[in-house]
Amino acid sequence: MKSFIIILFVLLLFNSIPLYSQNSNKSLQITYIANEGFLLKSQTKKVLIDALFNEGYGAFAVPSPETLNNIRDARPPFDSINLYMLSHYHKDHCSSELVYSYLKRNRNIPFVTSKPSLVFINGNCFDFILLKKQFYELTPELNASASKNVNNIPVKAFGLKHLSYYRDSIDMEENMFNTSYLFQMDGINIFHSGDIKINAFKDYIDRNGKWSDPVDVAFLYYGLFDSGTADLAYIIKTINPRYIVFMHVLPKNTEAIAEKVKTLKMQFPNILFLKNSMDSETINL
Repeated sequence: MKSFIIILFVLLLFNSIPLYSQNSNKSLQITYIANEGFLLKSQTKKVLIDALFNEGYGAFAVPSPETLNNIRDARPPFDSINLYMLSHYHKDHCSSELVYSYLKRNRNIPFVTSKPSLVFINGNCFDFILLKKQFYELTPELNASASKNVNNIPVKAFGLKHLSYYRDSIDMEENMFNTSYLFQMDGINIFHSGDIKINAFKDYIDRNGKWSDPVDVAFLYYGLFDSGTADLAYIIKTINPRYIVFMHVLPKNTEAIAEKVKTLKMQFPNILFLKNSMDSETINL
C-alpha cells in the first residue's frame, strides 16, 4: 500500500510539471502598423495603440489604406480587440475621422486617451461625444500618473512631456499633451512612451523618486537614444525593461537606425526594430 501511494505521488508530480510550464509561459506577438502604431496580442488579450491615422506630415510612415480598412472592419488580425489607446492627437498618431469611424463601428471597444485628445477629436467630429460610453479618460498632471482598470486590463497613464521643437526660441510643442502608458496583458507589463525624450523620464524621476513599476516590454521613441549607449544605460537603470522596441523612425532614416540598433544590441541584446508595416514578431517572457 505504501509503495502504491509513493508511485501515485510521483505520477501526479510529473503530470503537474508540463501544466505548470504551460501556464507560466508568457508570449507577446508584436505587429507593427506604422510610426508608433502597434497591434499587441497576448494569450487572451489584444490591444491596438496609435494605429488610426493616414497622414505623416510628409515624413513619417503611415498605414496603408488596406490596413486601415481591415482595422475599421475588425478583420483578422484586428478582430476581438480589447482596448484601443491613443498617446496624443498629432496627425501622425491620430485621425479624428478614423478614430470616430472605428469606435462607431465597433461599439464594444473601449477607448483610452487623455481629455485634450478627446476634445480635439470631438472638435473635428461633432457627434463623437455620442460615443462617450466607450471613453476611458486618463489625464494625469505633468510628471504624475493616473490609473484605471479597463476591460480587465490594468492601465497606468503617465503625464510625460512631449518632446520639444523650437522655432524663434518658442517650444512649438509646449501645449501638446503626451500620455505614456503602462498596461498589463496576461501578466506581461508593457510600456508605450509616446513622443518623449530622455529629459521627460528624468523630470518624472526627479519628482517621484525611483521608478517602481515592472516593465517587460518598452516601446520607446527612437529619439530617447540620441546619445546612444549613455541613454540606453539610463533607460536600463531607470525602468529595467526585458525588451525594447524602437518606434517613430522616419522611413528615410531606417537604415541608419538599423545600424544604431546593431551597436546598442552589443549592450542590450533584446532590442527589436520592425521596419515594415505589418511586420510581426513574437517574444517569449
